[in-house]
Amino acid sequence: MNKRIATALTLTLLSVMPALAVEHGPAHKTMDEQCAKECEMLVRNCARETDSLQQKIARLRAEIAKGTAVYTADELNRLDKKLKEANLILKNLMENR
Repeated sequence: MNKRIATALTLTLLSVMPALAVEHGPAHKTMDEQCAKECEMLVRNCARETDSLQQKIARLRAEIAKGTAVYTADELNRLDKKLKEANLILKNLMENR
């Protein structure tokens, strides 16, 4: 009995699969086009982010250059840490192009 049910289910699934593939074809093409648009948008945003990172690095360097006249040693250490993180992010973005 179980063997007959399994065979019937298998035959049913095999007969339905080509219909599913046909229905999936145009939807898949649409998804590919949407994916391409999203990828293009991400690349543009990445370029904008790189510019803002470069600006952030410049601002951090300018603040660090003010030195102890404006900041405490602890604040300068935090600024330096942020500068190193920003430089690392920029480096990673440039390598992944």
